[in-house]
Amino acid sequence: MSQLQEKRKNSLALSFQELLRSEPLEKITVEQICRKADVHRSTFYRYFQDKYDLLRYAFEHFLIARIDEEDLIGSTISMISKEKQLFRNISVNNDSSFLLWQMLEMLSERLLVSAKNGKLESTPWLARELNSSQYPQLAADMVAGAFLTLLYKWIDSNYQMEPKQLANFLGQLGKIE
Repeated sequence: MSQLQEKRKNSLALSFQELLRSEPLEKITVEQICRKADVHRSTFYRYFQDKYDLLRYAFEHFLIARIDEEDLIGSTISMISKEKQLFRNISVNNDSSFLLWQMLEMLSERLLVSAKNGKLESTPWLARELNSSQYPQLAADMVAGAFLTLLYKWIDSNYQMEPKQLANFLGQLGKIE
């Protein structure tokens, strides 16, 4: 892919993120995204099938890429707390479960890779469980599902718990005393 093509894709993704800071996912149209990115609809469809395809791209390239594998839980919580309205508009202000399934898949994969590469040092219990499980994919899916459920509840409660408290709680879950 040429630099110009990559620049256009990124422009669409960044414009979409900007719109998500003020509107729920379901209310945003491809036309709005194109207008914000200053591109024609045909350009949008050259790179993406629909706004959900763009959402996945934006998540992978601008959000998931910022997660620190060594502190997966803390960096995810930190990222969400810095983008509160965006995450509210794609989670609790959104009627579609599409994003939850996409996030589950991405987080589960990230957990497996991080565990395999010895990167889950901040949560040794999690690394131990994923690496010793007879069914690592199922274990990663279960942990990702529980983590995302907790994050959705945290967002829905208007972030009542401090990010550091939430990260500490999650980090200590599997600790054996």
